[in-house]
Amino acid sequence: MTPVTFFYVFVLMLPECFGKCYFGKNQTPVKYKFAVGILSPSTGLIPLQEFVEKNIQSNDTEVIDCYSSISIVNINVRDNLTIQENGWTNIKDGLYKTLKIQANDKAETGVSVVIGPYYTNLAMILEQENIPYVITQDKGFDYVDETRIEDHVSWSNLLEVTPPAEQLNQAIVDLFLAWQNKTAVVVLPDDPKINDVCQDLIRRMIANQISPISYSLQMNSEEDIRNQTVEVLRNAQLLRQEIILICSPRDDQHKLIQNVLKEAKSFGNIMENERNIFIFHDSSMYLEPFDEGPMYRQGLFEAKCQLLAYRYTEIRPGSKYLTSSYEATAIDTAHLIQKSQKLYLKKMSGIDEHVDIFNRTKMIEALRESTLPNGKTGSVKFDSDGKRINYTFHLYNHGGTSLFKKIGEWRPKGNTTRDRLVLIPVNDTQEKDTRGIFPDIVKVVFVMEEPFIMNKRGNVGYEGFTIDLLEELSKLLSFKYVLYPSPNNAYGSEIDGQWNGMIEQVRTGNATLGMGAISITSEREEVVDFSLGVLSTGVNMLISKPKEHSSIFQFMRPFTLELWMGILGATVIVCIVYLMLDTGNPDRKFTLKEVLWFSVGTLLMRGTDFSPRPSSQRILTAGFTFFVLITVSTYTANMAAFLTKVNLDQPVETLIELAERTNIQVGTINNSATMRFLESSEDSTYKTIWKRVLESNGLVTNSSQGRQRSGEGNFAFIYDYLINSYFEKNYCKTKMSGQPIRLQEHGILMKAGNPAKTSINIAILQLKEKGFITRLRKRWWEDKRQCSDAAMSKSVLQVEFGVKHMSGVLIVLLFGLAFSVAFFLFKKFYVLSKQQKSSKKESKGKENEDKDGETKSMLGDEDTKIFGNEETKTVFENEETKPVFGGEVPIDLERYTNVYDKD
Repeated sequence: MTPVTFFYVFVLMLPECFGKCYFGKNQTPVKYKFAVGILSPSTGLIPLQEFVEKNIQSNDTEVIDCYSSISIVNINVRDNLTIQENGWTNIKDGLYKTLKIQANDKAETGVSVVIGPYYTNLAMILEQENIPYVITQDKGFDYVDETRIEDHVSWSNLLEVTPPAEQLNQAIVDLFLAWQNKTAVVVLPDDPKINDVCQDLIRRMIANQISPISYSLQMNSEEDIRNQTVEVLRNAQLLRQEIILICSPRDDQHKLIQNVLKEAKSFGNIMENERNIFIFHDSSMYLEPFDEGPMYRQGLFEAKCQLLAYRYTEIRPGSKYLTSSYEATAIDTAHLIQKSQKLYLKKMSGIDEHVDIFNRTKMIEALRESTLPNGKTGSVKFDSDGKRINYTFHLYNHGGTSLFKKIGEWRPKGNTTRDRLVLIPVNDTQEKDTRGIFPDIVKVVFVMEEPFIMNKRGNVGYEGFTIDLLEELSKLLSFKYVLYPSPNNAYGSEIDGQWNGMIEQVRTGNATLGMGAISITSEREEVVDFSLGVLSTGVNMLISKPKEHSSIFQFMRPFTLELWMGILGATVIVCIVYLMLDTGNPDRKFTLKEVLWFSVGTLLMRGTDFSPRPSSQRILTAGFTFFVLITVSTYTANMAAFLTKVNLDQPVETLIELAERTNIQVGTINNSATMRFLESSEDSTYKTIWKRVLESNGLVTNSSQGRQRSGEGNFAFIYDYLINSYFEKNYCKTKMSGQPIRLQEHGILMKAGNPAKTSINIAILQLKEKGFITRLRKRWWEDKRQCSDAAMSKSVLQVEFGVKHMSGVLIVLLFGLAFSVAFFLFKKFYVLSKQQKSSKKESKGKENEDKDGETKSMLGDEDTKIFGNEETKTVFENEETKPVFGGEVPIDLERYTNVYDKD
């Protein structure tokens, strides 16, 4: 909570006669109207308005009958009272003017009570008007007026709710005296307007023979403060000073405590030395760096030194560890107003005259006599001068293993340190640790969810990530536990104003803790508390693993059909051009048969038995060969990629793509945080997905159903990233897709204000630093993997060749073999048929041979051999062959001629 506000409350009482409340002998009926103003440093919202409104209304019947409801009025110091510019001159007019505007007050009867931080000018005006002034802080919002530690005037109308700052200084001095320390390093801001509290502290230390080594830091830029702080820490080590006192009266603005802690954390081993002590002094009890969030971020739980600070708000069991002092003061002040209202009525009873006129003196008496035995700031009680008495400063350690352990108490009584300061022995503060942080056996509610909590084999007991974590926490924090499942196996959501599941079990106290895969959301944080995040997660999709599609003709895929047709067409055109170029060539070689063979051979890069000789054909061949070279090279490169990678379905990669893919059903778990996110999102993508969830009937009761539907295909299950990751590793039909969105964390659930929250948070941080959480995650996600990495990465890595990859090529080969054999057989049968036809013709010619038998018998055997065929006759009748035989034929051709003539 930012400390920007203390507040004034102005109570205006106007008479309204309703006949319900009577005073004095005349029984005059009176009903008062209250207008409560809350002062802010500048125009705007009232930061503490909610605490005032919730706590100032009384439930007492008498008060309700005699007072109207209280309205809130915001009074602005800078704009309405103008103290900074005009001092006291405009305060009175500013009060009445603001009250008229906001409370519609036209009676101008004046303000009855003012509550807020201290301004000297305002105190002077209010005393003149005899208006009670309830002080909530010793200084105002800005450096425009004296603080209460400088102004010691005894105003007759003051009521100081917060303990005096000088008493806090005395408590610190008593601490030094109890330790018998005589020196310390004191760090304070170098500005006399704001370090008056620190100067008073130094004066008290010197008066008690304690030597402060003071360092005044210039409150300029953050870099300057850092450099000065480092110098102070270095000097403290050189001087061997074990106690460093940081005095920061306006730490809400200067952040001096935070800067010192930050530099000390990284400066040598100053916070690792158990003998070192840091004392933090802020009279406003702001102490924001010791809230749980900043404390964890700065790692103060690791500090071995002591980090001490006084608080007047006690850390109580069963409540929040840290209650803001501003919040506590606001609540106590509102309760004081309630009590003073009733006490004022008692004081006014029996008065005969002027009961309708508000008696400010009686109101001051009523306020000073009001008490709060168990206020947020402890016991609230005042003396006759309006000063707070019987209060207690609680000394807490804010670091290391003794985090938030009270080690002392200081009360403003007695004349000696021993009377005022009581230091609690270490054994007493550690007694709680020996008993554990929980008084009884811890009931832990859970939701069955893989791999967080699962049944063991045989359904005997539970196992999982959460079980291992719970077991380790029980050892660290010394508690025993029992487990029981959440009703309906639900994490918890709000339906019609009623929570269910784990949230309701913890909220109502049926369970102490809730553990499992429950996400930390703002909606849940409003009704319960969460620990620090155990695991970081998000939301993504679980889909079915893309199926492999193989084709026997994969070798055709490197080129499109159009490209294949283009290659074929180019080859045909080249063949035609070859035929044209070879037409009329006396040595023609490119017949149709040879052209086809030449083109196919070139395409297959095997070459041919001959090459063209004419220049035109050679030019064409060069161009065609270059075309083939580029084509084959491109095909080979693409072929390697297509044949060595699996052809998968195109999966959904993002939620945006999922919203566009209308053919895919979408689902999530009913009444889950993911469902609430999709349902309430204003993003158009998530709106579309939510509409698809409803259309797909995609609301399932648990993650197992979502995983089953995803494995069946055509279904995207949107859920927790860690759970989807486990499903992907152990259910091989599913695949996780998309980067996680809506990043969040899983935490441990507990009832709001559980005092064990801080101890659990520190234990979680320690387990993270030791690497236990990382090892546990590896054990239940990676080591339990059932699906191999090879199967998971098959879609992107090279795979082994099998028959299915080469089946298309083998088919082409078989087709070639079958075609060649078929062609061979066809040719064989064709030739055989031709031979049969020839034999028939020969049989018809035998008759003619018989007729020539007589002629053949008249010739000799040798003559028949020589002249019995046409070829021999041609040789002899050829004029060119005559010289071979000497120009004469030594045969009687006439005799043979006569024989033929006879036939």
